[in-house]
Amino acid sequence: MDGFKKYIHKGRSYIPKVTIRKNGVLAFNSGAVHKYDLDLYKYAILYISDDRTRVAVKFTNSEKESGILQIQSRPGNFQVSARTFFGLYDIDWSENRNYDFLWNNTDKTAIFRVKEPDIKKQREKLIAIKNKQ
Repeated sequence: MDGFKKYIHKGRSYIPKVTIRKNGVLAFNSGAVHKYDLDLYKYAILYISDDRTRVAVKFTNSEKESGILQIQSRPGNFQVSARTFFGLYDIDWSENRNYDFLWNNTDKTAIFRVKEPDIKKQREKLIAIKNKQ
């Protein structure tokens, strides 16, 4: 059929999601894998924001970058083991949790929020700065 593209993909959801699973892995659903061509990558690098509320997952094929984690990829399963990372940064993985994420196409990075910012701490910092002036 001219002017049409045949739908050939199967999967439960095409809304890109990332899941922190209770077995300590970080997994991307088939929607994320297909939309962002994640299956082209062999490794992931995990980052935590300064306020420890957001996680960034950078995808790469470079074996020379520090901190790379091997991606485990099978049909319907695209994940990295992140138990040590979760423990180090006090990220709860006691139950499965799904997150929406933002995709940075330039850096090939998925960014998602794992905790709400601590407003009380931010307010205390601002007051301390104001009192020093």
